[in-house]
Amino acid sequence: MRHRRLWPYRLIGSPPKPPLVFLHGYLGSGEDWLQVAEQCAAQFRCILPDLPGHGQNTHQPFTQPLSFEVIAEGLVTLIEALGLDRVGLVGYSMGGRIALYSALRRPQQISALVLESCSPGLATGQARRQRARVDDRRAKSILAGGLEAFVDHWYDMELFGTLKSQPCLFQEIREKRKMNDPEWAAKVISELSPGRQPSLWPELGGLRLPTLLLAGALDSNYVEIIAAMDQKIPKSKVEIVPEAGHNIHLEHPSRFIKLVVDFLRESPLFLSNS
Repeated sequence: MRHRRLWPYRLIGSPPKPPLVFLHGYLGSGEDWLQVAEQCAAQFRCILPDLPGHGQNTHQPFTQPLSFEVIAEGLVTLIEALGLDRVGLVGYSMGGRIALYSALRRPQQISALVLESCSPGLATGQARRQRARVDDRRAKSILAGGLEAFVDHWYDMELFGTLKSQPCLFQEIREKRKMNDPEWAAKVISELSPGRQPSLWPELGGLRLPTLLLAGALDSNYVEIIAAMDQKIPKSKVEIVPEAGHNIHLEHPSRFIKLVVDFLRESPLFLSNS
């Protein structure tokens, strides 16, 4: 079997607590989850990997293609290397898309799923082709104009508008995002674009895991998306967080933690370790 290098990760908490893996969003890192993990460590063993192309996870050959299948394999490699049979999986935005894909394709290694501001992808081929073109242009703009200018433009999008109500947090996030490697940032936005992600909508009915779907009340697009997902996933629960936008766990960490912990306490992840 081909040897795969382990993703860099942070570990907060210790056995025998139930293991919980957190997957960050585009341009983030495992560090984004530190505040959440530190407050969850009394109940969970929190594993915070850097996804490929982010943080310290830039060791693989740059020419190796990225895909959701490649990343799902990397996640499984990490789970097995830590000696774990099954884990709870929390994913935000791009990390949520990866978490959902992994849970559908590797359900035997996931016991519960939390998806924050996450979509199963674009339903039509035309929509996927259009989005792939948009993200390819974004990749070119990173390489041509630099990551700093791209990040400033990226966080000017309406999607992140609610972050501006917390200026210190908004500035901190933008500065951290600018520390990414620009070539990897371009590669990720192109190769892991929703335009190149398989649409997972037709598979949602087969997802048998307890699934918590989270969206901020001010993030209207994702409120609609998770309502549609809830209609298809058999064991799903929806929570809409008041006064929150796209990034709930950074905007309102205490609310996020309570919702996640309350949900997981009733899941096989927690019950099998109690």
